[in-house]
Amino acid sequence: MAKLTFGGDVKRTFCTLCPQHCGMLIQIDDDGQPIAFDGDQHNPVAKGKLCIKGTTAIEVHHHPDRLNYPLKRVGERGEGKWERISWEQALDEIAEKLADIRDREGPEALATLGGTHKTPGDWASWRFACDFGTPNFVSQGRNCGVSEYIAEVSVYGWDTVYQAPYPGLTKCVIIWGSNPAESSPPSFERLRACQAQGAKLIVVDPRRTKTAARADLHLQLRPRTDGALALGLIHVMIRDGIYDKEFVDKWCLGFDEVAAEAAKWTPERTEEITGVPAADIVEAAHIYATSGPARLSFGVAPTQLGEGASRSAVLGRAILRAISGNLDVPGGEPLGNPYDETQFAWLENINFEKLIDHPLRARESVNAHETRITSISGYKAFREATRKIYPKGHTGTAYVLFASQPAIYRAVVEQDPYPIRAIIVQCGEPLLSMGAGQAAYKAFTSPELELLVAMDLWMTPTAQLADYVLPAADFLERADLSAHWGIGNFFVVGQQSARPIAERRNDYDLWAGLGRRLLNPDDWPEGVEEMFDRFLAPSGKTYEEWAAGDANHHFTRPRWRKYEEHGFATPSGKVELVPSMFKRFDIDPSPVYTGPPYSIPDAPEDEYPLQMIPGSRVRELTASNLRQSSRLNRIHPEPLCDIHPETADEWGITDGGWVVIERPEGEIRQRARFDQTMRKDTINPDGYWWEPEQAQNEPHLSGVWVSNANAITPSDPKLSSFAGDQPLRGARCRIRPAEAPVPVPRTTT
Repeated sequence: MAKLTFGGDVKRTFCTLCPQHCGMLIQIDDDGQPIAFDGDQHNPVAKGKLCIKGTTAIEVHHHPDRLNYPLKRVGERGEGKWERISWEQALDEIAEKLADIRDREGPEALATLGGTHKTPGDWASWRFACDFGTPNFVSQGRNCGVSEYIAEVSVYGWDTVYQAPYPGLTKCVIIWGSNPAESSPPSFERLRACQAQGAKLIVVDPRRTKTAARADLHLQLRPRTDGALALGLIHVMIRDGIYDKEFVDKWCLGFDEVAAEAAKWTPERTEEITGVPAADIVEAAHIYATSGPARLSFGVAPTQLGEGASRSAVLGRAILRAISGNLDVPGGEPLGNPYDETQFAWLENINFEKLIDHPLRARESVNAHETRITSISGYKAFREATRKIYPKGHTGTAYVLFASQPAIYRAVVEQDPYPIRAIIVQCGEPLLSMGAGQAAYKAFTSPELELLVAMDLWMTPTAQLADYVLPAADFLERADLSAHWGIGNFFVVGQQSARPIAERRNDYDLWAGLGRRLLNPDDWPEGVEEMFDRFLAPSGKTYEEWAAGDANHHFTRPRWRKYEEHGFATPSGKVELVPSMFKRFDIDPSPVYTGPPYSIPDAPEDEYPLQMIPGSRVRELTASNLRQSSRLNRIHPEPLCDIHPETADEWGITDGGWVVIERPEGEIRQRARFDQTMRKDTINPDGYWWEPEQAQNEPHLSGVWVSNANAITPSDPKLSSFAGDQPLRGARCRIRPAEAPVPVPRTTT
């Protein structure tokens, strides 16, 4: 097949079937429908390559199961009785209900839940929430990086999350709690390029992943003991004098307190807790500290470890980055070079500040009484702490505004600490991908919930319970602009490539339609392109000019050792190894490890002797999305649970046989897959599993309870992290052999 060239009938955009933003070229026919695709070789992210997910774009666009028209529930919730209505009727009725709820209960009685990566939908939902006056909004990023951002910004006032290693400069890379070979092909290519130029690779993961298989050293730790491992590495660096003493003496506060705690964590004690051999801990510390420059990459897993374990893990990683002397040096740990304000206007168009002083808002988010640092008070404190470096605020601190999902569900069912009466779910599946699936179900079916709206490409299990279901456009059908939630140092512009089928609409249209009905219409332009013009105004070019220009992206050139100009963006201006922001919010600021794996048990160890680590990424799927693709379904047709053969034999499990995974919350079934490299005390179930081809509506909900790991993850708020992140990985479980689940086929009407 000939390579496509941008221009004429070939449009240029970027794929949002996962968060990587690989550039795509789309050829359309005379009816404006896509007929061919190719990678965009001029896109700096993937340089013309596409992963297998991206190759399904046209299949997804034309899929017969796509939602095409707005629907209104006319039967009981979950009964599956719908009336087709117009977009105008849907928006009128939703706006009327929201206005009534706001008048009776206050604006905080609305919650929004984001999901599968989408660019207009995320920022538009935040913008609407801030204008409306509710602090109860959630992005899928709530499960990825809240505690990481809080830890990094508290310690050194910047973040390193979206930064990458530099081939030829970076001499050591630690991949901790991620598997870019499956989750981020462009990052994996960059990692391979670093290795090809001599960089050492250390992988920290309970599994021997595809990334770990390439490592010079794989630290296969026990789940939820990441904080202990960090302390063991810090111990060796201090004991052997291989930390950066000059940087620590000049720029760091709290080193003596960290050293006193780390002194307790000899390699031998660390091995006892983590299961990582003492010799490997010593070797890893020396490689990381002496190879330099080194990059300790962000991974989502340590943010999902729950109470105690997550705090010590993310804080320990931040301390390692600091005392190694790698902060903001070429090839090391770039301190978030933010977007270029001469080209792009982000914060001033999201309106977080409007939420702070909103005339109708009288209350904090529903989780503020449990995790005060993730609240409006936390946001204000970080804004003040980082103001001298970021006068408009550090973009990553916006994450402290994300509410906690279980707290939202509890506010619906128990009205604690106050009632939530309406939830809008956009392109997301909380029953599958946000943890505490049982709690979400109770909220969505509660008589206390007056309005549930779902906008999506598909009739998801949550949509099947909704009062209104709205058809979303896919990325081919919409104009697009992304700055990776404002936390990246770049933006990329995409053209609308295909004519929307039926009545599918851009995510922005939901929020703009409600905004024009409930708020100031001038703040909500009719078309998303006009809104993009506001973001791009500093560049002097319009959205159309960027979309059709020679380059449809802009990257900020990195600057190094920025702290030498004005210090660090912390209250003290120094790296706070024992962060004062933690103290301010009554969080233990020292890296002390609690566990294993919880200081508060999630289940009795004698009854549930194994640990499960669901949520691992697979190359064919993005969380709960793309299960509809026939091509991807042929590759990954069933939920698989990786188990060590000896563990399986102990429990009577056969390779390829079905297995029940059980916790106090309930049980699920998956097919066992033997893996000799797994830890014997750990199993790895597929996450986010449902069956779009199975029966919809109650009680089946497309198989949402059959194999979905998040149906049995803990929901007790005492088990969430200091930042309110849920304990999605490492929960205790037990297994037994099972018969295959009996499918309930979907009927056609």
